[in-house]
Amino acid sequence: MTRRDDELDAMVRYLGAAYYSALHGNATAADVGRAVSQIDQITNGGKPASRPAGTESPAATYPGGRRRVSDVMTRNVIAVSGETGYKQTAQLLQEHHVTALPVVTPERHVVGIVSEADLLGKQEWHSRLEKSPDWQLRPQARVEAEAQTTADMMTAPAITTRPDAVLGEAARLMHSHHVKTLPVVEEDGKLIGIVSRADLLKAFLRPDAELASEASVVLADILLANPEAVQVSARDGVMHLTGQLASRDQIATAVRLVSAIDGVVAVRCNLTTPSPGD
Repeated sequence: MTRRDDELDAMVRYLGAAYYSALHGNATAADVGRAVSQIDQITNGGKPASRPAGTESPAATYPGGRRRVSDVMTRNVIAVSGETGYKQTAQLLQEHHVTALPVVTPERHVVGIVSEADLLGKQEWHSRLEKSPDWQLRPQARVEAEAQTTADMMTAPAITTRPDAVLGEAARLMHSHHVKTLPVVEEDGKLIGIVSRADLLKAFLRPDAELASEASVVLADILLANPEAVQVSARDGVMHLTGQLASRDQIATAVRLVSAIDGVVAVRCNLTTPSPGD
């Protein structure tokens, strides 16, 4: 290969890595744009190439490897309507061993979610009122205390996620909103599934051999001109990378790509760069 071919090959791999990272929340669209711009300049004598509006670069077809909410969600969802009574809701939670139920319209559009905490909150208000009938409640708290149906007890609007969201996005959503379950909805808000914290943790139960195999494929497809340059092994979800890459930037990219794989607990990097004069 000529020097120009080497340069172009390196840039294409950079573009792939940037796009892959953008898919997994480790980079932005701007990072991909910069990579595209640099490749355009190489292929057009140093001048940015004109690109028709809406045209994607070839790298945009790269599928990525992250697992989505649709891969782990429960599809047969037990839901209730806004008219469902307190006792029936409590029975459903206990019978199906769940902590929350989506509240839906007759067309299955999610309007809220009712949880064990909502039902227990009602009991708390009753306990306080029994001890002190004159105890003052804020208006909404009084509505909750006197609630007879899910419409009055539910949290609305519900925090939801989409089936194509990566597991990390769903986990961040749960953490930031302090919820244990997320209804999964289509674009129009129609319920198609539900995902729990336990579902998101399933990724960390993947066998070590499966993790090592996926990491090798990701690195070979995106970063490595020579797939044998990096050896990958895994133990208890911790990935070990050994071998040699051309630069520290490539090493950092390799670590980032492997860290982004669902189920990877940590990455131990023993990669090196060539010694001067090699």
